[in-house]
Amino acid sequence: MVRSAWIKWARAVEHQRLLARRMREFVEVDSYEYVRTDNARDHTDPLVRMHWRLHVKQPYPEQWSVIVGDVLTNLRAALDHVLWSAVVAHSGPPAKPQRVQFPITSMAAKFQQPTTELESLVAPKVWEVVEAVQPFHAGAQAHTTPLEVLRWLCNVDKHRTVHVVGRTAFDIAPVLVEASVPLTVVEEWRHEGAVQDGAVVARLRIKRPAEGVPIDLRPTFAHLPSLQISDTPPENRSLAKVMDGMREDVLWVLTAVTAAMGEPTPAGETLDLGDQHETFAAEYGGHLALIRHDDGSIQPIRKP
Repeated sequence: MVRSAWIKWARAVEHQRLLARRMREFVEVDSYEYVRTDNARDHTDPLVRMHWRLHVKQPYPEQWSVIVGDVLTNLRAALDHVLWSAVVAHSGPPAKPQRVQFPITSMAAKFQQPTTELESLVAPKVWEVVEAVQPFHAGAQAHTTPLEVLRWLCNVDKHRTVHVVGRTAFDIAPVLVEASVPLTVVEEWRHEGAVQDGAVVARLRIKRPAEGVPIDLRPTFAHLPSLQISDTPPENRSLAKVMDGMREDVLWVLTAVTAAMGEPTPAGETLDLGDQHETFAAEYGGHLALIRHDDGSIQPIRKP
């Protein structure tokens, strides 16, 4: 019966690889630009002031949100299925089957109820795994652990709405300012975090040089597809990292529980993991970010 959990996990991986493929293919779409506004011609101001805004020409496809939901549903089901298998293997069909679901809690006090209801139904080594992976062990960062993120995202997807894939800006480098004479930068600010269409992503103020002195500006901005991972507090994370973290943590649980039950781990070739998606737009895979230059060329920044 433990295979049920594994094929659910495999289905989640297939959906995740499809999502990664769609994200790589979207790189070729001219979907955004950064628009600069400045007062370069206002010579009455002793400062040259400028800022850049993100202009989204084409939002991320809605299909991404639906695929995210498919990943979440299958990962959550994989956890529930593996616990069900452990219960049936150890103590037979449960008297209250509706109560058998894999507990995930960020508060230690809330773990007492599932412990009372479920601990005796599974082998001790299985419950050790269940207890060991609880998010509350992370303390103040419990809401950022992959299993707690999975719990929250899955509940929102089931009971509220699909998850909108947003954008999170991050700092790569300062705006390069060059001129034939020394320039004084008075202020430079770059935004990091969630960013929406029309948002200011950078500001720059420099002392105005003599009239006729050209200024060469070379800004570098980057953002990633992201998901909100909690609402208390509101936080966003890279979509790819969220997906990878949840997939790997669920895999660890399945592997540990399967071993605790004395069952063999299924071979990868017996699971449909969506390998075919890896061949599409592979040149854009495994990157932290992709920079689109003014000439339209794309520069990948690889993960360290």
